[in-house]
Amino acid sequence: MSMSKLQKDTTDKVLFTPLAGTILAVASGLSFFFLCMILPLVGPAGSKVAHAANNEMAFLGVLLVTFLLAALASYSKLGRRKIEGGSLPWFSLGLCGVCILTLFVLLASGFAI
Repeated sequence: MSMSKLQKDTTDKVLFTPLAGTILAVASGLSFFFLCMILPLVGPAGSKVAHAANNEMAFLGVLLVTFLLAALASYSKLGRRKIEGGSLPWFSLGLCGVCILTLFVLLASGFAI
């Protein structure tokens, strides 16, 4: 067995545990909560200041971290679903969709009005 195959098997074993999926889902939810708290950075007030580009970059960074956590949680829970069965990870998949929608609105300057 090659080293990369062994590493992938080990990573999948750790990632497909119920605890890993739960931790990632909770972390993505908390990250989304923080994202909502910093939303005024890209709103009407935050987009008219001299450091508006920095505000947008900070918001984009948190948005990408939130999406990454939600995507990892979805991957983990879908992998666990293949092993044990169960329902779809609606929360994590929905949060991925909300993050993508938020990215489109951000890129279209929809929050700045």
